[in-house]
Amino acid sequence: MLKKIKLLAISLSLIFILSGCASSSKSAATTAAGSPTETYAAAAMAEDQSAAEPAAASTAQSGDAVILDPGNVIESGKKIIYTVSISLEAEKASKAITDIGNKVTELGGYVSDSSYYQYEDSVSGSITVRVPPEKLKEFTELVGTVGEVLSSNMGSQDVTAEYTDVSSRLTNAQAQESQLLAIMAKAVTIKDILSVRTELDIVQSEIEELKGQIRLMDNLVGYSTVTISITQTPVAPTSPEADKNSGLLARWSFDYIWQSVQKGFSNSLSFTVNALGIIFIALSYLLIPAVCIGIVVVAIVLIVKRSGKKKSRNNIPKS
Repeated sequence: MLKKIKLLAISLSLIFILSGCASSSKSAATTAAGSPTETYAAAAMAEDQSAAEPAAASTAQSGDAVILDPGNVIESGKKIIYTVSISLEAEKASKAITDIGNKVTELGGYVSDSSYYQYEDSVSGSITVRVPPEKLKEFTELVGTVGEVLSSNMGSQDVTAEYTDVSSRLTNAQAQESQLLAIMAKAVTIKDILSVRTELDIVQSEIEELKGQIRLMDNLVGYSTVTISITQTPVAPTSPEADKNSGLLARWSFDYIWQSVQKGFSNSLSFTVNALGIIFIALSYLLIPAVCIGIVVVAIVLIVKRSGKKKSRNNIPKS
């Protein structure tokens, strides 16, 4: 009986020891791995980071291709004015201006303004085009093929409310015009006709002004304005060629002396010819005035001599 009790006690103690070891190992594992909530948060954060890395790469890749897309403009039903400015570097500025003009014409737009500047080694130009907004994405793609896009910017202005207001005012003014025309048709006296005519002129002037505003907004909305500044890629400077006559021995070689003698004779001959040419040109300008002056001087001398002879004859006493 005592043996059984001892065996039971030993068994219970072993069970307690094993359970204590298991609980300690479990707590250690839990401490190393973290709570379930922390583990889920860490896994979610790692997943977000792994998902963000490709997105950042795709953003960087899409940034290289400068494509401005205003979206589905026609189906939006809004009146939006788009303005775009692009800075471009091309190998030939003149060719880039021509290519951009041809491309915008193909897309149904037109060139509004263009300029070209060249001063010494600096060459630049600019071109302003009007292109339909639904073709803006395609146009900017084509501009990227002409040269390297350095910068680009697109701005928009929503004039839907203003357009609606002007249209409503136009409708009211046209209704007022119809009423005044009906009243004028029934007017009998000249005073009434003139009074209605004055009011009608004011309303019709307002109608024309409102129509002009609507035409202007339709033009600005229907054709986006794109201004492209173009700079020509500067030519890399070439290294200077080595002077074959550099160095004392090379400079005083027979070839150098002979070339110098030929150059000296040629320069002296050119100087002599030029000097004689200047002299002949000067003589040709002075010849006629000198002849005229000489004739006058000779005539004066002859007249003086003749007058002197007459005086000497008159002073001789008569015998």
